[in-house]
Amino acid sequence: MKLVPCAVIAAALIVGPVIFAAPRPAPGPARQVPPSSVVRPAPEFAWSSVAGKVRRLRDLRGQPVVLVFATGPAAKDFARQVKQITRQYRLLAARNAVFFVAFTKETGVITRSDVPFIVLPDPESIADEYQVGDFGIAIIGPDGNLDYATDRVIPGQRILDVINNSFQVQAQQRRG
Repeated sequence: MKLVPCAVIAAALIVGPVIFAAPRPAPGPARQVPPSSVVRPAPEFAWSSVAGKVRRLRDLRGQPVVLVFATGPAAKDFARQVKQITRQYRLLAARNAVFFVAFTKETGVITRSDVPFIVLPDPESIADEYQVGDFGIAIIGPDGNLDYATDRVIPGQRILDVINNSFQVQAQQRRG
C-alpha cells in the first residue's frame, strides 16, 4: 500500500510542473516594459513649464532624457559636453530626447548651442539624488530607468548609442 502513494507522488512531481507551467507568450511585436521591471529607477525631479505648470520626470515616460550636471554654464566640462551633444542633436531630437541641465554653483545663459536645455531649479538636491559632484551626465531611458551615469564628458554618439540600446530595448530583445 505504501508503494502506490509514493508512485502517485512521484508522478505528480514529474508531470505537475508540465501541467501547471505558465504558457509562453506567442512571438509577436515587442511590448513596452512595465515600470515595475525597471532595474534602476531614475531619481525623480521637477521643474516648472513656461506656462507655470509643475512637471515631473515621470511625465516624460516614453521619451529618453539627457541630464547634465555642471557647476555653471562657463565650466569647461560643460562646454565640452554641450559640444558633443550639439554634434548629434538632430539624431537625438529624432529620438524625442529631452535635455536638462542642473547648474550647482552658478547660473547663466547657455551659449554656442541650439540644444534646448531645461535648466532645473534646486540643482543641489538633484545632484545629491544622482550622487554627482562638479560634473556628470545621466541618461534616462523612456521607461524611467537610469541607463547610464558618469562623471566624464562622453561623445554625443555614446549618448545616442545608450538611447538606442536602452534597458527597455534590451529587455524586448531578450523576450524576442
